[in-house]
Amino acid sequence: MHRTFHGPGHAVDLFMARQPIFSKDLDVFAHELLFRKCEGDVCALITDFDDATNQVIADGFALATKGLGPREKISVNVGYDNILSGYVLALPPERTILEVPSDIQADDRFFKACDELKEKGYCFLLDNFTPTCKARENGMVPLADFIKVPVDSSTGREVARLKKELGAWRGGLVASRIESWEAFEGCRFLGFNYFQGYFFSHPKEIAGKKLPSLKAARLRLLKVLSDEEASLGAVVDALSTDQALSVRLLQFVNSAAFCMLDGKIDSLARAASLAGLDAIRKWATAAVLSDLDPSGRGRELSLRTLNGAFFLSRLTDAGLTPGTAGDTLFLLGLLRNVDGLMDMKMKDILADMPLDESLKKALLREPREPLARYVALLDRIDANDWDHARGLFKALGIAPRQAANAYLKAGEDTHALMSQI
Repeated sequence: MHRTFHGPGHAVDLFMARQPIFSKDLDVFAHELLFRKCEGDVCALITDFDDATNQVIADGFALATKGLGPREKISVNVGYDNILSGYVLALPPERTILEVPSDIQADDRFFKACDELKEKGYCFLLDNFTPTCKARENGMVPLADFIKVPVDSSTGREVARLKKELGAWRGGLVASRIESWEAFEGCRFLGFNYFQGYFFSHPKEIAGKKLPSLKAARLRLLKVLSDEEASLGAVVDALSTDQALSVRLLQFVNSAAFCMLDGKIDSLARAASLAGLDAIRKWATAAVLSDLDPSGRGRELSLRTLNGAFFLSRLTDAGLTPGTAGDTLFLLGLLRNVDGLMDMKMKDILADMPLDESLKKALLREPREPLARYVALLDRIDANDWDHARGLFKALGIAPRQAANAYLKAGEDTHALMSQI
């Protein structure tokens, strides 16, 4: 797996690959995760084995399991330090096979850690078991649930001898690097249980994005704030995980906007209950969006985004959006540019957001979705394309003078809220 950085605060490109491991019946049993240093690579350049595995644990596992069946396991290459550190505990034991090199320098601490992992449900695969490997000396064979034999580097007799040597061992035997039907049939005849190699499938490259920790946390918060079913308590709980936002919320509630209150508010729950769910959701969503990209470009984009959201809300207040709630249009306006602020594809951001399908379709600019007309309107205004904007106003039944009045009020709303973020 490789990570390519686009600059501070931006999403990071992830590149990795997975190669299936098949059963005797050629059903997919598991997928081995493979490292890639860039898109299109056919091999990995690993200078620190344990660090590379930690990257898979942190970012690659979720990417690699997308689209897989719930019973398909993932084989992750691990080293000595990965086992002792306990970082592998972040991976689900019911889906994870820990693939250990056959020549690993095992000691008492290592075996103790492995025993503890096995008690928690993890399986071990001993990789690259050859006639000359050290697995016979380091005591790893009894620990292994699976043993992988690379058949391309051994003769048929050597493979048969290895199979006979493991006769007393009870586990799943994997034949790897199979490149022909004859090799597959020969290994199946010898009693191998699982099979992997170019004959069946080349590694499939997987590309994705990794968000910096702050952006990932803010995206999780944004999902809660976008959920119209979320209670005030749920919103407060989500905000409380972000210390910086919590402090700013207290400052917001203690500001002049709430000067009629006696005394200072020092509880997040109290602040939220006084301000109300609608005000808290609007303030927090605007704050999250403004923080996603702190650059000048990001600040300008978040400002335009917030102004557009208030504009749609003001149109609703004036009775110019019949059949559509103001909160819905405000949220639509706020999320309209979230892909640009997060440096991600909109469809990936919306994948598991608790939004109504009509909102998702509008944000994806699907032309048949009625709400998409409001997104198109804001896009045209941002581009100073007033010829097309006037056409959209006409189609929506909004008179130019009414639109101008709503736009002026939206500017005032935007300035007031941005001064409190």
